Amino acid sequence: MANTAEKKSEVELLPCSFKFHNFVAKVSDTNINCQIIRMEDSLYLWIGDSVNGSMEDLSFALISSFEKQPIATKIMGSIANPTSTNMAKRLSMKFGKAIYVSFNITPNNIILPGIEKRIQEEFKTHADLLSF
Repeated sequence: MANTAEKKSEVELLPCSFKFHNFVAKVSDTNINCQIIRMEDSLYLWIGDSVNGSMEDLSFALISSFEKQPIATKIMGSIANPTSTNMAKRLSMKFGKAIYVSFNITPNNIILPGIEKRIQEEFKTHADLLSF
């Protein structure tokens, strides 16, 4: 019993290196919630509406020294909806990092550019999200 207590006291807890950032924005008539998590060498974005907080979609993209365009894949959700994959590719290209995007709003060609613009503004306002 004492030996177990000694082992527990030897464990060193390290500070969390993740940075969490949430914001809410109104784009056209749609309220969006966005959570950004900066990890060690990647970013995770969850985009959803204020009514449904589900995660039904997830894509991943990263830049490659062998390709001009980022490499991307759909991890979860319908491959018929490329919104998160395309957004992950664009963000990966812009920031040079691996990007996870979970886009949980019904895509609409009218509001999609506004959502991406609002996310870009958030990165400009909170530059610490990009300090790796």
